[in-house]
Amino acid sequence: MADKPLYYGSKDAPMYYGASKPMYYGGNQPMYGGKQPMYYGAGRQYGGMYGGMQYGDPNGQSGEDGSIVGTLTVTRILRVVSQRWLSIFVFLLVGLIVAFAVYRISPTIYEAKSEFTMDIRRSTGHAQSALDAAIPDLGNNYMEIFNTRLSEWRSDKIVTKIMQEYRSSHPASSIADEELMSTLVDSKLELQRNSRIITISVRSQLPSLAAALANAYAEAIEAFTDEENKNRCDKAVSQIHLNVEKRRREVDKLAKTLLDFRTANKVDNLRSSRETAQQSIQKTTADILTLETQETQLVEWEKLLSDVQKEPESFGSLSQNIPRAQEILTEYRAFQDAAVEHSKLQFAYTENHPEVVAKAKELEAAKDRFLAAIGRALAAGRSLLHETRNRLAQLRAKQDDLRNELSSLEQRIVLAESGLNQLEAEFGVANRVLEGLILDENKARLEAEANNEIIRVGRPANEPTKPVLPNPLIIFGIGVALSLGLGVLFVLVMDNLEDTIVNLADIEGRLALKVLAVLPHVRRKRREQVAKFAVEDVYSQFSETVAGLRNLLDSPRYEAMTKCIVVISTQPGEGKTITSTSIAISHAQTGKKVLHVDFDMRRPRLARIWGLELTKERSFSHVLQSAGATGKPDFAKLVNKSSVDGLDVIASLPPEGVAPSSIFGSQVVADFFEWARANYDRVIVDAPPFGVVGDVVSLAVQVDSVIIMCCPDRTHFKPIQYCSRSLTEAGANILGVVVNDVEVGSAAAFSPGSTHHGYGYGYGYGYRYGYRYGYGSERHEHHSAGEGAPSGNQQTGAPTQAERPEESEEFTDEE
Repeated sequence: MADKPLYYGSKDAPMYYGASKPMYYGGNQPMYGGKQPMYYGAGRQYGGMYGGMQYGDPNGQSGEDGSIVGTLTVTRILRVVSQRWLSIFVFLLVGLIVAFAVYRISPTIYEAKSEFTMDIRRSTGHAQSALDAAIPDLGNNYMEIFNTRLSEWRSDKIVTKIMQEYRSSHPASSIADEELMSTLVDSKLELQRNSRIITISVRSQLPSLAAALANAYAEAIEAFTDEENKNRCDKAVSQIHLNVEKRRREVDKLAKTLLDFRTANKVDNLRSSRETAQQSIQKTTADILTLETQETQLVEWEKLLSDVQKEPESFGSLSQNIPRAQEILTEYRAFQDAAVEHSKLQFAYTENHPEVVAKAKELEAAKDRFLAAIGRALAAGRSLLHETRNRLAQLRAKQDDLRNELSSLEQRIVLAESGLNQLEAEFGVANRVLEGLILDENKARLEAEANNEIIRVGRPANEPTKPVLPNPLIIFGIGVALSLGLGVLFVLVMDNLEDTIVNLADIEGRLALKVLAVLPHVRRKRREQVAKFAVEDVYSQFSETVAGLRNLLDSPRYEAMTKCIVVISTQPGEGKTITSTSIAISHAQTGKKVLHVDFDMRRPRLARIWGLELTKERSFSHVLQSAGATGKPDFAKLVNKSSVDGLDVIASLPPEGVAPSSIFGSQVVADFFEWARANYDRVIVDAPPFGVVGDVVSLAVQVDSVIIMCCPDRTHFKPIQYCSRSLTEAGANILGVVVNDVEVGSAAAFSPGSTHHGYGYGYGYGYRYGYRYGYGSERHEHHSAGEGAPSGNQQTGAPTQAERPEESEEFTDEE
């Protein structure tokens, strides 16, 4: 019990919740609930409500029992099966698949039967042999002949022929020769009574293989029986066969030559390259024509501008395409205007008149500007002409290269097509000659074998559709039973090894921690909205859950240990900041003087939540950091008034220039808590996550108690177990766990299994309303304030959270 919180009691003393004495909430004696059920159910002990379970008791489900499947009880098995039915269903599917595989592979046997006839012909000579004399009598003598040849039909030579027949008829088969031979070992040959028909029976796991081997067996026996007759026929067709083999080698050689020629020359690729080259030549020619036209224009413009530069008075009009044409026209108009004005003055005055002299200078300046504009345009035109001529030279060189390449391609295509046509013609002639020789060989062989038939296949085997073995009911029955058993065992093991908290038993059974409250999921997007939700809607499901937690903390049992509370989590994102803010608001709503402190100095959030504008002189972390140099700070100057009456906030700026690890455990932190206890009724501390940094341990031992946050399917066992053990060993007092962000639809997973459904959300923390949120639209009549309604909350008939459309947005807590 070294890792168990001390307040859960021992074997000799009753726990604070359950055991042999009534609980402080909802017991037989009215406390805050009168005669009505309160936060843990009227007339019930906490241990009774949770099935007599005592935290840390070795007789209850207080953790692991040492086995890989954990404690086996009917309740646990039903819970695990109901939660992980999909895994069991997967095991059932796998079991059915395995049973089907066993049914198909190992025990499933198909039998195929083929038939052939055995005909013994008489000799055409004068004398008859003993065998010929026995043919008319189809009784025992024919059986003796069958038994005599049976040993030959089971010899290694026949087995080899069977496999050859099978491979020739099934060339794509991947079955190994060893498997074929093992299948043939169990085959049977039976002579049908009073007939010449012999039945071959072959059993195999594959119906197609059984049928194929049965047919191959009959064909092999036929081939074996005809072998001697064929040997005699080989001499008659030997010369033709030699010619066939010689011609076949020639055809193979031509085929290889034709393939190599096609691979080497790539006629199709050459044709495609020719088309590409032709298109490139066309495009290059079009580009050359365009540039030549442009070159001609530029030469004309250069000549025109050169003439104007020599005789400015001969300037007429310019094309708009000439470089700087607009500038030239502007300067020319100015030059003309100056010339007109100068002429007028010359007519009115003498040449030496001041105005005439001044206008002459102005005329000369306008002329210089005009000539300068002509010069700039001429330079730009010459530069463009030079660039155009360079591009023309490149395109003409490219055109020559493309024409050379096209000519080379044309030559290669002509040569390739000529050689290809010749090879194809030679191959066609040789192939037709080979086909004729093969036809002659087969004809001669058939003529030679016409009178030598002894064995012929009668009825080939068909692929069987029904197996002869096994019994599917037994196989699938065993498969279902084993898969269900393994599935249940698997989910029990996974439940025991699962590192994620998913329900009440995980917290109170395996972790041996008391659950203080279950906070429902609030559909808001921003953290600030959720943190202040207890202020915005005091009658909401979330607000009343927080009020229930507050009343629990204010109970006589906990009042002495909840003056200064620190709220921690094992990892970011579990809602400790929102929960600590909600607890602080709820305490302030009861008229207490409350201080909310942000000790999460690496990621401070309270300033943003309360909308505070801080400076380093009023930043909690910066003041504590500088306390060693400036002495004991005045903590009262750090207090910020919030929008909630009676609630003060001490917040921090982001840790720029601050080393939080050097602050925790220092004397200034102890001085702060001494000051806070002396000036406030309740001190709620927002601490950093335990699993991220180790500052929480030194902080937890300086407060009265610790509340640990937990999020379903997010909080892991090992971190919270390590957190609980570390804090307990350090001397911290752990009150319990607050489960956060629980969807209403998944609240049943956090139900203790009680049949009383009027205890409120999740655990039955009876709010002042007598109905359960999220479990239907029916509402029971509420109880009066004297019958169990917590102080500070009154019935107003306000709509619930789910009925408010403006609160329907999803919220994911980042804290």
